[in-house]
Amino acid sequence: MEQGETDLIRRASQGEETAFDRLVEIHTPRLYRLVRRMAPDRAEAEALVQEAWLRAWKHRQRCSPDKPFFPWLAAIALNLARDEWRKRQPLDFADVGDSIDMLPAEEASIEVQIEAQQARARLSRYIEELRPEWRIAIALRYDGGLEYTQIAAVVGIPLNTVRTHLRRARESLRARLEADDA
Repeated sequence: MEQGETDLIRRASQGEETAFDRLVEIHTPRLYRLVRRMAPDRAEAEALVQEAWLRAWKHRQRCSPDKPFFPWLAAIALNLARDEWRKRQPLDFADVGDSIDMLPAEEASIEVQIEAQQARARLSRYIEELRPEWRIAIALRYDGGLEYTQIAAVVGIPLNTVRTHLRRARESLRARLEADDA
């Protein structure tokens, strides 16, 4: 964690709105990518992100400047997403294919771009079909960029369970993708 962010967290936890606004600017894109994996559509993802920030502001005194900020924020967003899942039966999951930073370079041929887009769409569809606990682990690891220990803390499960969820999710995805290529 950078010294500048530590200072922002400290100032925000003391109620300084400009410091909190800067944290919002820094972390919203990453938080949105994380929440988008768990929300059925963009509108709900945006609402969950907004609610996560509102709760983060409300409970800002609980955030420690000595600990990474994003895992704390991710835990808030994950709890909100879980609450929404409980309201819906059966669980409703969203696609994950709208990430702009995953687009191939412009100089790639149109064929390569189309193949990459099709592969992302297949992968997104297969991620949608994962068990919820595997999908959460995938989202926190790859969209949230969290370490295994941070995922365990955010989700409230043992570290070895995080490893198992990620391994099984990757195995499932790999098997599905290999079956497509066969």
